[in-house]
Amino acid sequence: MSRQLLHIVYLSLLLAISGCQQPPSFSLETPDTKLVVVSNFTQDKAVQVFVSRSQSILEEEQQEYVLDARVEIYENELFLETLELSGNIHDLNNPPFYTTKNLIPKVNTTYTIQVEASCCAPVTAKSRIPNSISFSSASISDFTLEEGPDAEELEAAYLVRLSFEDPSEEKNYYHISLFQQIHRYSLIEGDTVITSSYLKSLVFDPGYNENGRIAHVNGGLLVEDNQMNNGKEINFELPLNIRLKKDEELLGKLFLELRSVTEEYYRYFSGLSRQLQSSDSPFTEPVIIYDNIDGGLGVFAGYNFTLDSLHLQQ
Repeated sequence: MSRQLLHIVYLSLLLAISGCQQPPSFSLETPDTKLVVVSNFTQDKAVQVFVSRSQSILEEEQQEYVLDARVEIYENELFLETLELSGNIHDLNNPPFYTTKNLIPKVNTTYTIQVEASCCAPVTAKSRIPNSISFSSASISDFTLEEGPDAEELEAAYLVRLSFEDPSEEKNYYHISLFQQIHRYSLIEGDTVITSSYLKSLVFDPGYNENGRIAHVNGGLLVEDNQMNNGKEINFELPLNIRLKKDEELLGKLFLELRSVTEEYYRYFSGLSRQLQSSDSPFTEPVIIYDNIDGGLGVFAGYNFTLDSLHLQQ
């Protein structure tokens, strides 16, 4: 998880705390400091847990990460290991985190973390990794490449169609992410030479939101099944627009990620996304951020994923 997203997460949690309180006077009482725990984990990868402390809206210091925490992980009630502190605490772009060294997380196994630190009351949280789901079909059509509004840009537009089968045994939640590969190139003696490449995460307009579909603040769409699509095929038609630097950039592949996520993952990030994308109008309905950290704030959530890619016919 990037430092930028972590800061958004923590800021939103603080806003949620302050927005819920309705004191009868103008007393500036400071709420108890709580541990803020953020971790998204998946199978066959180390579990990484970011730990900080909550801050009053009156505090102006940078987010304070907790470096003396004891973080333990359990499989059901069986102790597995104590996580180790990792990362350079002085590197602002890569905040420190606690990580497992031996655990290989498994699907549909409940994991529990316990976090203790000198600053705050201890916290616990539980989650699991759901079964993976794959796209049943994926295609691109209606590709165009035209002059952009800026003379130095080109604008590519195309339609992506996606579908996958939703299992009917239980309530399911998903996070669909699209990453457009963009090549930087140079013309050398008439030949196009790729010099570097990067992936652009495609962020959707929150105006696309509807019942069970939320534009994720960091890219892609959060989806839950409902009475209309439970146990059936879920279909999407996504119109995309990409701006390229003229005579500098080319489109590469479109990479697709389908995450099957837990309810806590969906509820936490859908609430966070709605809050950050909401209007500044005082008449906007407030959004309370869900969390599953017992005694603290944040989220501990498992997910599974499959990857696919498509070639663009330019």
